[in-house]
Amino acid sequence: MHLGIDKGSIVQHLRRLGVTKGKDVLVHSSLSSIGWVEGGADTVIEALLAAVSPAGTILMPALNGSPQDSPQNPPRMDVNSTTCPEWIGVIPETFRRRAGVRRSLHPTHSVTALGARAEFYTEGHERCQTPCGEGSPYVKLMENRGYILLLGCNQQSNTSLHALEELAQVPYHLQNEWTEGVVIDAEGREIVVRNRLHLWRWERDFTKADEPLRHAGAMHEEMVGNAYCRLIDACAMRQVLLPILNTDPLWLLADRAREQFVRSLRP
Repeated sequence: MHLGIDKGSIVQHLRRLGVTKGKDVLVHSSLSSIGWVEGGADTVIEALLAAVSPAGTILMPALNGSPQDSPQNPPRMDVNSTTCPEWIGVIPETFRRRAGVRRSLHPTHSVTALGARAEFYTEGHERCQTPCGEGSPYVKLMENRGYILLLGCNQQSNTSLHALEELAQVPYHLQNEWTEGVVIDAEGREIVVRNRLHLWRWERDFTKADEPLRHAGAMHEEMVGNAYCRLIDACAMRQVLLPILNTDPLWLLADRAREQFVRSLRP
């Protein structure tokens, strides 16, 4: 007989962490880090929804970008059939397939959502000029007192740090040319999304974000099952980290990547 963690226990742990009714929470997750969960990914999703319902919203990444994306190889995403990649975990893909979940119309950095404000967060992503910048679900979360939950994963999984890179207009992050990607919506219509996509070249060290967020009180850390978790106030994260990036645009690069980027600028 397995001795695991059930939905009720996960809800209790989430509430202790600060995931409470009415909150809008973007969840990055690792199911295996929690330990043995009765019912697996579905149980975790049920617990997350129960913790924020009825007035809250759960969001998850449904990313499908790749280093090959470019004007010569434009990305294509079908809202109904394009799956989440294995590297973001089983929970987001299980969530994507859940009845009633909405998915934003972006060819590389879509977000799924279920709850009171799911439509608000997912609408208009196709009109954004960059994947995670102004008007995207990631920035909307910052502007509307939302939260980011790193459930058993660290800051390296925090896609919203890319949003800060885009808001700060760091010099290494986006491709120079515009790409016309294609999204097929739920009714089968093809929508062209013109973006400056991510440049998959320079290694990041997003773990640098932990110290200033802790110091500012913008992040709460607790265990959920066996998983070490971080709950981050998205608005406070922007207030704390964006000034750092505005002062030092290369701050989120790994040390070696920073050196390489600086050398690449020399004549």
